[in-house]
Amino acid sequence: MDKRSWPCRLGLAGGIDNDGNRAAELLALGFDSVEFGTVTPQREEGGNLGVDALASRLATLSPHLAGRTRIGIGIGMSIDAPPSALPDEWTSGFRGARDIADYVCFNLSARRYRSLLNAASLPLLRHAFEAVAAAREAEPSRHVAIAVKIPLGVDDAFPFALAETAVAHGFDALIAVLPEDGCRLDRLRLLADRLRGRAGLVAVGGIRHAEDAQAACAAGADGVQVHRIFAELGAACLPALGRSPESVRQLV
Repeated sequence: MDKRSWPCRLGLAGGIDNDGNRAAELLALGFDSVEFGTVTPQREEGGNLGVDALASRLATLSPHLAGRTRIGIGIGMSIDAPPSALPDEWTSGFRGARDIADYVCFNLSARRYRSLLNAASLPLLRHAFEAVAAAREAEPSRHVAIAVKIPLGVDDAFPFALAETAVAHGFDALIAVLPEDGCRLDRLRLLADRLRGRAGLVAVGGIRHAEDAQAACAAGADGVQVHRIFAELGAACLPALGRSPESVRQLV
C-alpha cells in the first residue's frame, strides 16, 4: 500500500460490529472499508469474543464478498492488562488478525488509553509501535497495513508527536478522531501538514454528510470513516454520504 494515500475514501468505523455477526450485511453496503472490533487478544466478559473468534468468523465469508470491501480489525488492550503489557497485547492482537484483515488498527482513542496519552508515556508507545512493525516484518508473505487511531484533542501538541512516532516506525495510516469544537478541521490540517504525505490520513467524528467528508478531504484527509450517523440511521445514511445502490464504489 502506498503510504502517501489511503484507498478507502468512505469507511465504516469500528464499534458497529465487534464480533462479526453483521459482517455479510455490512460488507455488502458499498463502503470502501469496514472495521470490525475493537477486540482484545483474549475473550472478555460483555460481548468481546477476542480477536481469534472474530477472525474465524470473518474467514467464513464468501471470498467475493470479503474481497470487494477492505476489512479492518481494531485491536485494543485487555481491561486487566497493565500499561507495560501494551506491546505484547498489540502484537498478539496483530497476529490474530493478520490472516483475514486488510488493515489492523490500534485504537488509542478508547477510554482505557487516556492515561497513556501524554509525553511521559511516549517511550512505551514507541515500543508498542516497534513491536507491531517487527511482528509484521516477521511474516512478509502477506503485507497487512497497520494504522493507529488517535484523538486529535483541542490544543495539545502530543497527538502530533504520537502520529509522527507511528509513521517513523512504519505505520501506514493515522485515523484521527476530530474534536467536536470549531477547530476540528484546523487540527486535521495541522496534522496533514506534519505528515507531509508520509502516511494515509483518515478523519472520523462528526461526518454526517458528503459535505463533511469533502471538507475533511480539503483539510488534508485521504478518506473518512463514519460511526454515529450509521448507528442512528443504518444504511439509510448512505445517500447523504454520496453512496447509493446506483453510486456504490464512486468516491465521495
